[in-house]
Amino acid sequence: MPLTIRVNGTSLTLVHKFSIGISTATIPDVCKTPSPGGPVPVPYPNIANSITLSSGTSTVKGDKAMAANKGSKFAISNGDNAGVAGGVKSSTFMKEATWILYSFDVKMDGKNTARLTDKMFHNSENAANLGGVAQQPLIAALGDAALAQELCEAACQALKDKEAADAKLPPGKASTDQYQRRMRDIIDPKVAGVRGGRPGLLTEVSQSNVGKLIGKYGKDVSSSLGKARWDIILLEAGVAVGKKALTLADVKHIVEVKFPNDSPTDNQDILRKTHPETDKKLTEMKVRKKGAKDAKDADCLCT
Repeated sequence: MPLTIRVNGTSLTLVHKFSIGISTATIPDVCKTPSPGGPVPVPYPNIANSITLSSGTSTVKGDKAMAANKGSKFAISNGDNAGVAGGVKSSTFMKEATWILYSFDVKMDGKNTARLTDKMFHNSENAANLGGVAQQPLIAALGDAALAQELCEAACQALKDKEAADAKLPPGKASTDQYQRRMRDIIDPKVAGVRGGRPGLLTEVSQSNVGKLIGKYGKDVSSSLGKARWDIILLEAGVAVGKKALTLADVKHIVEVKFPNDSPTDNQDILRKTHPETDKKLTEMKVRKKGAKDAKDADCLCT
């Protein structure tokens, strides 16, 4: 469902039952898990979705749906399903996600409204999401809410880490660090010195200006001329890397991540204009910090 209501500015959309929102705990959900020697604490992921929103607005709607406000919750969470002995703090598992932050001056049904990026507790306050709720058009473009959230969190971590590193540089020294390299190290880390070990996902893949994948994964030898390089390639189900040279038919999505001050290369523009099949599979993921001047149309908003 389109998100038409913004709260406190142009970049924070209202969370409601049909906003395709997903909140992923950034602090592990440590739950006691049965073992032969007795229950042991195990850190689990924990994910909650806006479709399970309950105790929200009743007299006022957001995009014709129940809206999230103070006291509402995502009623069910998943990921800690095996931790049946309960969280180390909450003694529960698969329980609700509730709001830590919300708007302090915009209310619905007399209670403060919840917005994109507002932080949440998970599993009855046994864990927390300090990165916010992802409900951007990126989710619809990829058709996978969990993957969209993962890519967004990796991008925000890369943004944070690079800015922290740049702040430590001597005055006047230019940064040679790259957001994309840091994000790549998170989603496609080297294993025994080699990347590409994650099924279905490749990074830094080159494509010639006539549309062929080239270099390590394609048929043709890479050259420095007439090619574009894409940040992330998501493969169709069942496509195995290394079994054969890949073609564009093996590609489900191309994700090009645009951090602050990034712009498409000339060869990327050429491919989009002259090769419709490539353009059809391409999604640009605009990453911005909350409060930035150009954050209005961000696909990934970092807090």
